[in-house]
Amino acid sequence: MPARRIALATLAVLILLLGGGIGAGVWKGGWQPAPKLALDLEGGTQVILQAQSRDGSAIDETAMEQARQIMSQRINAMGVAETEITVQGGTNIVIDVPGQMDQETSAAIRQTAAMSFRPVLGVVAPEGSGEALASDGGGASDTGGDESAGETSEAPADPSQQLFSGLLSDDSSMAPATGTGEGDLPYPAWSMDWMTPEVQTELMSADCVDPSAQQERATETAADEPMVACAPDGSAKYLLGPEVIAGSSIENSSVASDVTPTGQPTGYYVVNMSFDETAAESFSTMTGALYNGEGATAAFGIVLDGMVISAPEVQEPSPGGEASISGNFSQEQATQLSDQLRFGALPLEFEVASEQQISATLGADQLQMGLIASLIGLALVVAYAFAQYRLLAIVTTSSLLIMGMLTYATLTVLSNIPEIGYRLSLAGVVGLIVAVAFTADSFIVYFERVRDEIRDGRGIAAAVDHGWERAKRTILASDTVNIIAAVVLYLLSTGGVRGFAFVLGLTTLLDLLVVFLFTHPVMQALVRTRFFGKGHPWSGLDPARLDRDVPAYAGRGRVRLGEERGRGGRRGARAQEEAEREPIAVRRAREAREAREAQEARDGVPADGTADAGTPADEDTDETEEQGR
Repeated sequence: MPARRIALATLAVLILLLGGGIGAGVWKGGWQPAPKLALDLEGGTQVILQAQSRDGSAIDETAMEQARQIMSQRINAMGVAETEITVQGGTNIVIDVPGQMDQETSAAIRQTAAMSFRPVLGVVAPEGSGEALASDGGGASDTGGDESAGETSEAPADPSQQLFSGLLSDDSSMAPATGTGEGDLPYPAWSMDWMTPEVQTELMSADCVDPSAQQERATETAADEPMVACAPDGSAKYLLGPEVIAGSSIENSSVASDVTPTGQPTGYYVVNMSFDETAAESFSTMTGALYNGEGATAAFGIVLDGMVISAPEVQEPSPGGEASISGNFSQEQATQLSDQLRFGALPLEFEVASEQQISATLGADQLQMGLIASLIGLALVVAYAFAQYRLLAIVTTSSLLIMGMLTYATLTVLSNIPEIGYRLSLAGVVGLIVAVAFTADSFIVYFERVRDEIRDGRGIAAAVDHGWERAKRTILASDTVNIIAAVVLYLLSTGGVRGFAFVLGLTTLLDLLVVFLFTHPVMQALVRTRFFGKGHPWSGLDPARLDRDVPAYAGRGRVRLGEERGRGGRRGARAQEEAEREPIAVRRAREAREAREAQEARDGVPADGTADAGTPADEDTDETEEQGR
């Protein structure tokens, strides 16, 4: 099968896959048949968060900007959704979410409390019956372990079982005799000395059947005091010691595949995390103490917004301040925990001051007029193509239509995938308009290369192949520069500018796809037809209209110069119609005589050694010319 047919078949399959996927999604998956619109085109929800410092000190700009960046990272980690997050008034963060706010985004916005790492002193059932549960079997070490208390509640009981066998006891003799205090604490955070009667009473009375009821009380607990907190699903409640490490000390977290000691993948995922230098030392001390049995249990809790999102058990000390959390995580579960670790800590506390629906800043009328203006611009491009390239502009028009179909389908798919959640903004529309210019530029480069080859004397079919070899290098170089610019702009910008960069990069990739899989194969097919292959005056590939200057054989021993074939061309073909047309024999004789005369002029003597101008050689030449006439 010719390469052009393979390319066209590949493009057809791609279009069918995109169209079929959208159709199936609309039919069964609740997809929308068009790209979702951003805040400036559709409207959405505006949430205003008011900042409060934990110690009552003044709120500075640095802390507010840090909080804005963390919120932006946390929300954008769910996908490119054109969410706008700005600081206003020095103490307010305004979050504009396009469209109807879903529950996940709402929870991410309200999840604004600081993260902390606290040792687990014990775990009990959510109804507070005093029944001890296994501690979270999650593994926090360089080797890993299990994941949540809900999944391991039937596992063998850990030391917390022994701890709660004598609840309401105020005997402090069970406290470890060794171990140093953490900061200003009277004894280590993992010591059972924190198990006072008041704390035990609070543990038993806490309501984790409704986790949100206990969440507010947990967030108000001071960092240097023990805490009672619930699992997010209400499956268990934890008694935690004082804070050892703040979540803001996490430098990085990532997701990796879990492997066995022999290096074989298990099919599950682990979460790797690392701390800054100061927190790494505290984390190493805590994991060492818990591993050596100095604590009430061997687990520590990761608390976010008053909820224990994970309580991994220490299976190996972490002297370098690095750890991995494992527990038969799926990739989605591991990614969620990693995002919470990276983006969970905020330098300030926030409360929702207001939440309201806002209308589109660009009304339906303005959007309609913008689309009309875009269509007018596209029509002008097509009109210019027909004026410049005659019927060859059919290739340009059809390529632009294919480009539009691919762009529309791709943006629709990206909008309906929850993990991406793309929304088209006004800046994205500008990127689409600019993409028309880039696509037209690729066609112009290709067509002009082909026409240059025709001017140099190649046949039309050969000119298409040779012109493509030269044009594709230029197109690749130009689009590569555009992609690099789009990537840099996307990484360094936010908001609407980021949406413009995303569309610009996407359409540049689609431009390459259309040129290689459609434009060039269609050109190869067209030049095999009589209309384009023979260079019809309206084909856009007519050699006469392109002023080809290469002589061509005219039959009966005669040649015609380009000026003679111009048929009214721009180089004065009409003026050459009266010029003498020499037969080949006459032309050769004349050229020989002119060469001999030039030699005589240089040497000062005739080239044949005689001074008589009427030599037999000249007579032969004159006779040849006469015969030619």
